[in-house]
Amino acid sequence: MQANLKKVIKLVISVAMLTLILSVVDLNLLIGTFREIPLFNIAVVVVGYALGQMISAYKWLYIARQGGIESDYPKALKAYFIGMFVNSFGFGIVGGDLTRSLLLVGKQPKKTEAFTSVAADRFHGLATLALLGVISTTIWGTVASYDPIFVYLLWFISASIVLGWFLGPPIVMKLTPKTFRFREKIETLVKVFPSKPLAVLWITVVSASFHLLQIGMHWAMADGVGANIPFALFLVVIPFVNILSSLPISWNGLGVRENAYAFFLVPAFLTAEQAIAFGAIWLIGVFCSSGIGGLVAFLSGDLVKLEQREQAGKTKRLRPASQSV
Repeated sequence: MQANLKKVIKLVISVAMLTLILSVVDLNLLIGTFREIPLFNIAVVVVGYALGQMISAYKWLYIARQGGIESDYPKALKAYFIGMFVNSFGFGIVGGDLTRSLLLVGKQPKKTEAFTSVAADRFHGLATLALLGVISTTIWGTVASYDPIFVYLLWFISASIVLGWFLGPPIVMKLTPKTFRFREKIETLVKVFPSKPLAVLWITVVSASFHLLQIGMHWAMADGVGANIPFALFLVVIPFVNILSSLPISWNGLGVRENAYAFFLVPAFLTAEQAIAFGAIWLIGVFCSSGIGGLVAFLSGDLVKLEQREQAGKTKRLRPASQSV
C-alpha cells in the first residue's frame, strides 16, 4: 500500500512538472521540433544509453565482489537490466534495486551484502558525477551563468560521500562492540565499500566513463534538435541536470529533467520546445533499455521465479503468527 502511494506521488509530481513547462511552449513549434529530429540521433542516444548501463553493470559487479558475492558479468548484466525494467514500470512485489540485488546473489546467503552493493554503487556514482561537475565548473564555469549555490552543492555532495566512504566504515567498526552478535555481519557489509586506493581509482574511472558517455549523448541530442551547444557547456550543466533528475521524487525523472534543461539552457542555448524534446529523447533511451530488461525477464522467467520465491518467503514468515492466534 505504501509502495503504491509512493508511485502515485511520483506520478503526480511528474505530471505537475510537465504541466509547468508545457504551459510556456508553443504546441505547433513543439510538434515541429519533434518532426525534425533525425532518427539517427535518437538511435545514438538509445545505443549510448544501453552501453552506459553495460558499463554500470560492470562497476556494480566489481563492488559486489568486494562483499564476497560470487557472480559473473553476464549474470550481473541480466540482473541490472531487469532491475531497470522494474524501476521504470513498477512491476513486481519488490523494487528495482532489490530485484537486481536478489537476482545477482541467487541462492547465496548474502542478500544484505547484495543490496548494500547497490547502495554503494549509487552513492559512488553520485559522488563521481558531483566531482565531475566540480572539475568542469572550475575549468569551464564561465560558459554558463548560474547561482554559485549550485557549485557549493556539488562540493558538498562529493565531499560528504567521499568522507563517508573512507571514514564511515572504520568509525562504524570502532563503535560496534566486539561482543555484538552481528559484528561479523557488519564487518562484511563494510567491506562492500572498496577502500584500497587502486580499487577506488578503478571504479571511479569506470564511473567517470559512464557519466562522460551520458554527457556525450547530449551532444547528439543537441544536434538532433538543431542546437549548437559547446561540449564544455554540457560538462558544466549536465551533472546538475542528472543529479536533480535522479532524485526519487518523480517517475524516471520525468518533468524534473525537462525543467532542469529549461532552467540551465533556456533561452541562451535552447528554446523551451527543444528542452522538452531533450527530455523526450532521453526518455526513449530509458524506455528502450528498460524494454531490454523486460524482454530478458520474460524469456528467462527470472522475475516470475523471484516474485514467487519472495511471496513464498513472506507466507512462511507470516505462518507462525497466524497459527498462534
